[in-house]
Amino acid sequence: MRRQKIVCCAIAFFCLLAAGLPARCADRVSVRTLVPTFSSNTSLGANASTVLALRLWTTLRPRPNPNPKDLYFGSGQIEWSERVTENSPEAANQMALETGSDLALWGGVEEYGPGIVVLANLLVVRNRPATDDLQKWVVNYRDQQIELRLPNTNYQFSPLVLAKDVTAKYSRPNQITVCEQKSPDCAGRRLGSPFRSIRIDGDYALVRQPSGATGWVFLPDLSKAQGEVIDFTAALISYLRGDFEQAERLFSRVRDSQTDSLVHNDALLLAAVSRFRLGDGIDGLRSAHEQNPYSRFGVQALVMANISLAQAAQSGESRAASLKEAGSLIEAYRHLFPDTDPWLVGVIRSLRSSN
Repeated sequence: MRRQKIVCCAIAFFCLLAAGLPARCADRVSVRTLVPTFSSNTSLGANASTVLALRLWTTLRPRPNPNPKDLYFGSGQIEWSERVTENSPEAANQMALETGSDLALWGGVEEYGPGIVVLANLLVVRNRPATDDLQKWVVNYRDQQIELRLPNTNYQFSPLVLAKDVTAKYSRPNQITVCEQKSPDCAGRRLGSPFRSIRIDGDYALVRQPSGATGWVFLPDLSKAQGEVIDFTAALISYLRGDFEQAERLFSRVRDSQTDSLVHNDALLLAAVSRFRLGDGIDGLRSAHEQNPYSRFGVQALVMANISLAQAAQSGESRAASLKEAGSLIEAYRHLFPDTDPWLVGVIRSLRSSN
């Protein structure tokens, strides 16, 4: 508890949460994302990381709207840090482990004319059992349990250009003023930590502070911080939280962008997985597999979906069709996997148990 309290409430770490409950350091957090200060020769690294942290915070939601299935995704948390991490995934992973984070968005900033260029990377934390559990897509068939994790744990994004007049408005999260009414300026108190989103309304956010008091904060031009960095990171946060509707929508935005991207293929696949796990059918996974037939993850995801459909099938005919497709995929692409691959072994056992 002491470590958690320090993480949530010390100056070095500033927590941004989203849920309709009072903000407390001990709240159960479903996914925690660390955003350390980006490396820079100037103070712009802190400004850029503050903009990214706040922008990601506005994408968190505890529930979908409408919510006919009464879903609840827990409290998402964006944790901003004034510490600057070394420009290496190992250093980012270590800082994330120290703060109990599941993801780390880190990188550097360079000045470029009237703006700044943000070079960002996203890391899925290694050597943390809780994070490993979040990644798993689990399908049970007969007496077998098959697990599939994310296709990658490190992502490098296309450069994001931010205008200096936007970043200049955000030096630190705790420099934002809380007002009783919607106002661009007031004599209110500075924002405390952790704070929790109640509602986003244009450039304003209604927040609840640790004391339970509510107020409005002004977030001008924050929506201008948009692009692959925000879309993919917010999509992955949503995916890990089980918010598959938002994950599918944001991954699809990256998938459909016209720019060259190192994360395009994973966005394509994870959008299809999100759609299937949302309950919208297997066609998206088939299409993703056709576009990249030698993707191991694409094969795995399509096999998982077929076994999941077989498990839920109401008739023997549809169950047999799903298992046949899964078996054909394994036969055609078995050369992509080592014979001792745990996922492959589990799938083969599942298919044999159905005979």
